Amino acid sequence: MSSSPASIVCGVDHSPAARTAGEVAIGLSGRLGARLILVYAVPLPRASRELSVAEPASFVTVDQLREAGVTLLDEIVSELGGGREIAREVRIGGAAEVIGATAEDAQAELVVVGSRGLGSVGSLLLGSVSRALAARGPCPTLIVPESASPVGDGPVICAVDDSDGARAALRKAADVSERLDSQLLLVTVKAVDDPTSAADEHPIDDAGLGTRPEWVYMRGEPAGAIVEAAEARSADMIVIGSRGRGALAASVLGSVSSSVALRSGCPVMVVRAAR
Repeated sequence: MSSSPASIVCGVDHSPAARTAGEVAIGLSGRLGARLILVYAVPLPRASRELSVAEPASFVTVDQLREAGVTLLDEIVSELGGGREIAREVRIGGAAEVIGATAEDAQAELVVVGSRGLGSVGSLLLGSVSRALAARGPCPTLIVPESASPVGDGPVICAVDDSDGARAALRKAADVSERLDSQLLLVTVKAVDDPTSAADEHPIDDAGLGTRPEWVYMRGEPAGAIVEAAEARSADMIVIGSRGRGALAASVLGSVSSSVALRSGCPVMVVRAAR
């Protein structure tokens, strides 16, 4: 095992959700003993309204956008960093591509992003950047809702079934909960009309995790039941596996994981099975 600390990459922009993501990433990286990299993506020149410039029809240059990014990163570190040394990068390109490339370069263990950035469609859809990173990013993605609080001492919930994605999620959840010294809860969901008892079976082997999890048995629609379990147990994080459908498995975020990330009040970590 490498002696160098693990890295966490957090993508930020000028949205409130991104600021919350930065706060969560700063706290989580400190507790996990990970190096934190904040990254800002400079897009193609766009209307200056994003930077609150008076003339909405004018355009700003790449250099102005880069300067705005540097300023934003400095502000976040000054306000939330608590004197920690936090790396900052400003790169040109689309947000998902820039954040993913930064994570790949750093061999990051986790990417942290807000659930919705600038330009997202209200509460109807998960933001395009968080969707893309969760579906195609180089490592697990922690999606942070705007209303989320920093990760505290509450339990880590892992949603499990018999899929490869759930097995990958379980391994990551066990690792994170152990490092946070948090309780690990494994949630399994059966349909309301399923005649079998949920407590009769464990859909996944929990042996050899290095921690002793508690099982939580739910019935109902999967995403709603997982979020309900997290709220009932005051969970600080949900970890869930993702799988796409058919040939699109590598590029489509699974419907359950997407729905959980959209509806959860706490951060949701999406973990993909190795391809």
